[in-house]
Amino acid sequence: MAKYFVLYNNNTNLDVNLLVASRPSKPAPEMEYEEVKVPGGKTLYREKGYKDIPIKVPFNFLSKKSSDWNKDFRVIKQWLLSEVNNKLKFSDDLEVYYKVNKVTIDTPERIMKQLGKFDVTFTCEPYVYIDEEEIELSTTLYNNYLVCKPIYRIVGEGYLTLNINNKVIKANVGQELIIDTDKGLCYREGIINNVALEGKYEDMYLLEGENTFSWTNGFKIYILPNWRCL
Repeated sequence: MAKYFVLYNNNTNLDVNLLVASRPSKPAPEMEYEEVKVPGGKTLYREKGYKDIPIKVPFNFLSKKSSDWNKDFRVIKQWLLSEVNNKLKFSDDLEVYYKVNKVTIDTPERIMKQLGKFDVTFTCEPYVYIDEEEIELSTTLYNNYLVCKPIYRIVGEGYLTLNINNKVIKANVGQELIIDTDKGLCYREGIINNVALEGKYEDMYLLEGENTFSWTNGFKIYILPNWRCL
């Protein structure tokens, strides 16, 4: 039977000779509310958004020699605390990933000279993301999930007018422009260039159901939808 593993920072725990002690539980996201008192003693609850979710994973590892224990743990910490890729996947559900905002490593317990165990808490966004590749945009795109914050890659020269669900944005493309609606940033050749965009990032989100697009001739548009669900 294949070993259960966690994929993070483009590597798995098996790559650093680390084992998952037991399969982690993945909590459901919880909505955060603002309480507003109104006349008559009633309380209204306004949705503020979903809270981040903590996913705790118990690990253990066995060093070949007791003298290697601390060195092995340093390799493990480097894997967990590097900033290579914040996508977190689990081997029993590789079609989706979580976006990690913070990693906390508990103090390890050295059970024997060569054996150690510890817990890692991955604090993640509340959404589960579908792992898909960039696609070329057409005039319609159907969203089967929640409202999404995509990344657009626009190829062409000059000024683009893009109509998304009857909302208009304009952009000075200059061969290639990347618009990350989640981060609220525009890039050209890896350099931030927010002045290239006229319009609101929110108007570029993918709504639930059918989304419609039209744009200036002479441009190709590619999209990474960032499909997400709870």
